[in-house]
Amino acid sequence: MKTVTEDRVALVTGSGKGVGAGIVRVLCKAGFRCLINCNSNRSMAEETLASIQAQGGEAFIYQADVSDPAQARAMVEAAVSRYGRLDVLVNNAAMQFNLFVDEYTEETLRRLWDINLGGYWRMIKYALPYLRRSPCPRIINIGSVHGKRPTCFDAGYAMTKGGIKMLTREAALELQKDHIPVNCISLGGCKIEFKTGHPAFHNYRPQEVRNPDMAFGPRLVMPEEVGHAVLFLTTPAAAALNGDCIRIDGAQLLT
Repeated sequence: MKTVTEDRVALVTGSGKGVGAGIVRVLCKAGFRCLINCNSNRSMAEETLASIQAQGGEAFIYQADVSDPAQARAMVEAAVSRYGRLDVLVNNAAMQFNLFVDEYTEETLRRLWDINLGGYWRMIKYALPYLRRSPCPRIINIGSVHGKRPTCFDAGYAMTKGGIKMLTREAALELQKDHIPVNCISLGGCKIEFKTGHPAFHNYRPQEVRNPDMAFGPRLVMPEEVGHAVLFLTTPAAAALNGDCIRIDGAQLLT
């Protein structure tokens, strides 16, 4: 007899590379069937798929922009059409432009919000009809420590990450009746190939807010480490975790 956690299907946005790729690799190794989502870099998504298949995992690539309602909805439908169900949604797709407040344009800020926050909401909305049918559904939002601590290099990005934390809490309360836990993983610096669009980096964090007693530099988080945290949240053992924000940052927030 199969358990409720067998044959499950996960959709992970922004999973062609970086943190998302680490998540799908871990989930597929654990037996999940996954939709690998990419928007612009299909070649890296192909590499991620090849690594999964080499380990005997099952996945497929779907290219879509989560800021587009039609594409977001079609992506959910593609996962269900391919595998007959959807059990886990991991919202991970995001942009980071590394712009100061006065460097953003109306268009750029709208684009950032429509992907980083609007994309999360949109995917939840379209996935819910199928998650409600799952015997063990989960929604996991990938956030950032910059949703708590000012960055001094990208106010727009930090604003969206703060919004993700509140979206997680509101959705957790609303979906209790459906027995769908919703949680957030708040990440520090992660070791990834590159940021989409290769934005320039500038950090002018004031010296006076730094702690001189914390001399060590926080290590980078590995994508697979995030994947293992996601995997735990999908298990029945994590059912009591709901509306929580788990920080994985190698003590970065303490420095």
